Formats: sequence, C-alpha cells, structure tokens
Amino acid sequence: MIPPALLAADEARVAVDGVVAIDRLTFTATGDRALFVGDTAALFAALTGVPFGARAPTLAGRSADPRWVPPAPDPDPDAPLGEARVVAGSLRLAGRDVARGDHLASVGVAPADVPLPPAWTPVEYVAWSARLAGVGSRAAPDLARAALAHVGLARASKRALKTLVLPERRALALAAAVVMAPLAIVVEAPLAGLEGAGAAFVLAALAAVSEGRAAVVSATRLDVGSPEHALAEGASWIGFLAGGELVAHGEPAALFAGARTYAIAVHTNVDALRLELRARGLDLLGTPPRCAVALPAGATTRDLLAAAAAAKAAVVELAPLF
Repeated sequence: MIPPALLAADEARVAVDGVVAIDRLTFTATGDRALFVGDTAALFAALTGVPFGARAPTLAGRSADPRWVPPAPDPDPDAPLGEARVVAGSLRLAGRDVARGDHLASVGVAPADVPLPPAWTPVEYVAWSARLAGVGSRAAPDLARAALAHVGLARASKRALKTLVLPERRALALAAAVVMAPLAIVVEAPLAGLEGAGAAFVLAALAAVSEGRAAVVSATRLDVGSPEHALAEGASWIGFLAGGELVAHGEPAALFAGARTYAIAVHTNVDALRLELRARGLDLLGTPPRCAVALPAGATTRDLLAAAAAAKAAVVELAPLF
C-alpha cells in the first residue's frame, strides 16, 4: 500500500473566526520534510489547533532579544478567539482529516511562542502534555525528562519557565510536541527572531526531534545566509504562501535552481504578462492575482517590470521570497 502524502490539500478553505484567510488551497507535499514560508499563520493555526488568541503576536512584532517573553493572551472575554478551521475542501496530514482534528491524536504540535505558566518547571510543563494524552502521574515526569534531554534542556529541567530565554522556550515546545513519540510533528516558525548560537541550538533540537519522523515546519523568510534558510536544506518540499494563496511550491532543487524568486500580485492582463515573461525566459508561477516569478542568474526585477509594462499589466506588489 502506498503511504499517504505528508500533507495534502484539495480546494481547502481556512477561515479564522469565520473570515476566510486561505481559499482554494491545493497541493501535495512530497517526502517527509515540508517547509512553508511566508504568510503561514492561518494554516499553522489550523494544523496545530491553537487559536491566535492563545499564541504570540505576529512574527513581525517579535523581538530578536532572546529574553523576549510573549505577552499573555487578551483577558477580554469578548475578544475573538482567532480560531482557524478548515471550512471547505480537504486538508489531510499523514492521511488524517485536519478539519475534524483527526490528526491531533498522532501528530505532535509546537505552535509559535505560546505564553507559559511562569512558575512551572520544564518537567512539569512537558509532563502535563503527557498527562493530557492519558499518561499516568508517575510515568509522565520520566517521559518529560527524556524529551527534555532529547532537545538539550536536561540541565534546565528544574528551572522556572520564566527564566528560560527564547531559544530554550522554542526547544521546550519541541519537547512537549514529541513527548508521546508522535508519527509526525508540526513546528511553527522555530527560528524566527533567532541568530547565532540561539538559532544553532534550536536547529539542533529540531534535527533531533525530526529524526525518524515526518515534519511540517514554517519559516518567515528564506534569505540566503539567514538562520531560517537552513530549514530549506533538509526540506523535501517547500511551499510559499502570500496573501492567503500558495504562490510557488515544489521540491527545493526545482524551486531554487540558482534563481531568486519574487512574489508578485498582478490584477490585469495576466495572459499578456505571461507571454512577455516567456519571451524573456521567465515563467509566471501560481494562480493570479498572487503569483511568483523566478529570476535566473543575469535576470533582474527590471526584466520583470519591463515585461509588465509591455503587457500593460498592473503589478501592485513585488517582494522577494528567497
């Protein structure tokens, strides 16, 4: 029997508190390492099952300071939860229906920087994840300590969570995700805002927990030389999300191929633009209005804008993806 794809979508629509955030999402992530880049928050909220109201603020608002602590959720009981759901089409993780939450029984999740109970210790926090999965009170701490050692936090296991710096909190989330030895993990933006030794620590922890299991990971950008770019090196499939649409996707070798890729939003004369780009040796990827263009060596954005001018196409957004 052929195993199911790691992650597959067929005309999936993701809504946040009833408002459509992603529509008509269709792809099949091949291999065992899927990496999503860009506007990934709504998709990963649906995959992790953790509402925006219980997660950190937008990635753009995060501090690179390793001492940064995410603020507590809004205490207003009337504030929107920010709950992301698949409301149409299908989204399956390892063959399990995400809309029904079927995947959560066999998949570990590490959402981005959720607030932590400050007085708890890492052992207590990870053990609680095990307890929620049905493990007894005696066995849970042992499982927690093993998971913490796996991500390099053995020496920090008895410290108060409020003393952990950002890289340690990211590793803590990974430990909680794998304490029950899941078949796959979903990890949201593990390297966002990190540099140097902190990024290397989390990358090593991610490599450790990913060994022998599939992983779906997100990144904000893939700038060459950035810590997040390292995530692409082990990916079997990469998808770029912009404005609620998948603008480019595929295997890394085909996506990179020595090219620099730009997200482009075009609202008029798309067919004419496609022809003008082809005449210049370029291809328009994705489904309008939000697409992507890969610029090979020797090509620049001037070539792209010249094609748009010749086609009289209204380009309203142009930004580098990697």
